[in-house]
This record gives sequence, structure tokens and C-alpha cells, in this order.
Amino acid sequence: MTEPKLNASSRIMYEEAKSRGIECIAFSDHETVLMRDGQHQWYVRGSRTSFQSSVGKTIADYKPLTKEVLRHFHFPTGKFVKVGSREGLSSDVKKEISTLRFPIVMKPVAERHGKGVVVGLKSLAELETVYQPKTTVIVEEQLRGLEYRIVCVDFKFVAAAFRKPAHVVGDGKRTIEELVAEKNTHPWRGEGHTQNLTLIKIDETVLGNLAEQNLKPTSIPAEGQEVLLRKTANLSTGGEAWNVSDQVHPENREVFEGIAKACDLNVVGIDVMFEALDKPFHEQPQAGIIEVNASPGLRMHHYPIQGEPVNVAAKILDSVMAHFK
Repeated sequence: MTEPKLNASSRIMYEEAKSRGIECIAFSDHETVLMRDGQHQWYVRGSRTSFQSSVGKTIADYKPLTKEVLRHFHFPTGKFVKVGSREGLSSDVKKEISTLRFPIVMKPVAERHGKGVVVGLKSLAELETVYQPKTTVIVEEQLRGLEYRIVCVDFKFVAAAFRKPAHVVGDGKRTIEELVAEKNTHPWRGEGHTQNLTLIKIDETVLGNLAEQNLKPTSIPAEGQEVLLRKTANLSTGGEAWNVSDQVHPENREVFEGIAKACDLNVVGIDVMFEALDKPFHEQPQAGIIEVNASPGLRMHHYPIQGEPVNVAAKILDSVMAHFK
């Protein structure tokens, strides 16, 4: 029997379920799977299941609401300004944005996978060059540190991954485009979200980031020189992940579990910016929560470039089965 074509997270859930003898029926959207175990059945879409809170998903999907909830529960997150599609960058809005600490980040209120996110804007003038009229976005202070993805299941910490943006390391011989081509030969890399890692593409965003470093695709970086191709660490834009679950300080675990409860999500991905995970949150004044995800990707935990994999899918299915006891 031919295995169905599914996006990576749904495939990982499908494979874990099949290994347990659970019947799986995949639908044509390449994401939705109906699972049956005896008299019980439920749906899966990526890491989301039928038992997810719809209110929690709404909180996660609408970034201004996420920020309000985090602030209500006193979880640190960057100060922000919502820019409505009607008002745009009016004089009043620009005045409010000018009170933020620069650099700033612009992100659409309801996009996923880093789409439309612009990081490191140093001035209002830079913001105006990238803002698309009639678009609702949030503009927020940029946090400091390294970007990590945390996953909690049933409001308990399960995994932490360090997410590294798409990059190459020079050897003093090959051009950047040749180094990208070599990196794309990794057997895990493929188009979109179907493979364990995504191909790195040299697009306008990458060209802009290279120009900021006085580089272009035909430049030959020195041996050992790291060249950052993107500023966002999404796997969907060619990033990669390292498992760092054993580095999380106990106090930080409690914070992450508290965020899961505050956002009413029994499966949640929490994007954070930290100096170090093994250092308590309150000792890192410029650390904070970037956003939360109602359907966190699983491939970074199941297929890390460095470190041992964490079977998050098993934890999610254990949670589902607990509902039937």
C-alpha cells in the first residue's frame, strides 16, 4: 500500500500512530488524518488533535491577543504596537512606534512559518520601506539572545530546540551559492514542509541580508566564516534545529508550563529569545516570549541536526489516549 503524502508533522504523527497499530485515514489536504483505535476516533492535523482548545488556538493565531494574554499573566514579551489595516502608518501610529526600543520587528498578525516577518528594523524610515499598505501587523521591540522553540504537552515541558537560521560556513574556496547548493544535497532537505528539512533558496530576502554583510551569492567567504542567509530561524525557510532539552533550567520549565496553561493549549510551541536556557528567566532582562504556536512543527524535535531526537508525537498520542481512560 502506498503511503499517503502528508506534510512533515502529520507524517510523523501518522508514523507514530501506525507503529501502535492505530488505523489512520489520510485526507487529500495532505494534513488531516483520521485516527481510530477500537471504538475511539479523533482527528490530527500536524501536532494538533481533536482535543485542542479552540479558544487556545484563537489566542495563538492572533498575535496581538497572544501578547495581551502573556502580559496579563506577567510573562515577559516585547512591547508592541498594533498597526491596523485602515489606519496604517498614520502620524499617531508612528508617534507610538517611536516610543519603542529599536531595533524593532514587524510581523503580520495572522501568518505562520515566519511569512512576512521583518527583523532588525533600525528606524521608522526602514519600517516604512517594508510596510505593505492595508495590512494589519504588529511592530514590537526586538528581544535579545538566541531563538529557541519549546514544546509542552498536557501543560508539561517536553522538548527544547535551538533554531539556527539558514546559513553557510565558508571554506575559502567556494562561493556562497555553491555552499548553499552543497547544503541542499542533505538527504533530509526538500521542498516546502513535506521533508525533514527545507531547501535553502536564494531569494530577495537572502540577497538583502547578504548585501548588509557586503556579500553577494558569488562571494567566497573565508574558511570558517559563518554567513547568515536569513534573520528568522524557521525551518520552513531553510533553518535547522539542535536538541537542547537537557539544558533547560527547572525555573524556566515552570515558566513554559505556565505559558501553556495561560494560553489554554495542551499542545503548544513557545518561541522564546534567551541568552541561555540554563539560566533562570528573571536573570535575563532582555529575554522574552516571541509568540506561541497552536500547531508546533515536529520535525525539529524528531530530526535535529545535532543532539538526540525527542519523540514529541508519542507524547501527543499518549495525551490523546488518556482522554479515553
